[in-house]
Amino acid sequence: MLRNLFLLGLSAMLIFAVSFTYAVEEDDVRDHIVVYYSFDKLDGKIFKDGSGNGNDAELVGSGKLVDGQFGKAVHLNGGIVQMTPPNDFIVPIGENGQITMEAWFYLNQHAAYDGIISIETVDGGCCEFRTMVNPEFNPFWDAAHHADKKLVNFKFELKEWYHYVLVADGADGKIYVNGEFIGSQVENFKFPKFKEASIYIGAGENPNVHRVEDAIIDEVVIYSKALTEEEVKTSMEIGIPGVLDVEAKDKLAVTWGQLKTSF
Repeated sequence: MLRNLFLLGLSAMLIFAVSFTYAVEEDDVRDHIVVYYSFDKLDGKIFKDGSGNGNDAELVGSGKLVDGQFGKAVHLNGGIVQMTPPNDFIVPIGENGQITMEAWFYLNQHAAYDGIISIETVDGGCCEFRTMVNPEFNPFWDAAHHADKKLVNFKFELKEWYHYVLVADGADGKIYVNGEFIGSQVENFKFPKFKEASIYIGAGENPNVHRVEDAIIDEVVIYSKALTEEEVKTSMEIGIPGVLDVEAKDKLAVTWGQLKTSF
């Protein structure tokens, strides 16, 4: 009886995991990842771009590796992580008219505006894309244009991990926290076809504006796609290494075969 219950529970978990993998593969989420920083390894002052697109970033100022949600994370206390000079990673975002900005973060201090991810374009002026925490601890963002939006129905807290995601397609901007849809604001703005942009992690406009006071940031991902709620949850649950693992389905099948033969 116990053996049957164990097999039933195990099979349910494996089916759940396989369904996640299928959902990721069918929607080609991997193909839309334009930038990915795991923060698992610091090569001198450089964080490698795990997307394979070569958008490496540099740690500037005070920061170090600490334990994160998936492997290591970067602890910023006066420093930022930046991808400069500008390059053309932004092009597919403008062409598709869609973006998802995703990160895990943990605030040790918060007094003003804290920038989590900021994308600044060469010909855009200011504040094209950013996810932030405003002084009232609310989600705060810009989606392709400097039209600040916030959600007052949710407040972040100090010393808590949050999976924070902005999904925007020009029609509206949607916020997900810890895999749950929190709310949206109307954007009604067609994405410009920007040609070049820079990225700032831990700042909210440029390297010297809206820096985090003391925060840990992990698993920063930027997609040229508006992720669905299911895809957001998948990313939160299995992490980007799981999303990027094209052999995950086969590995699960092998594991299941091995488990069956052991009983």
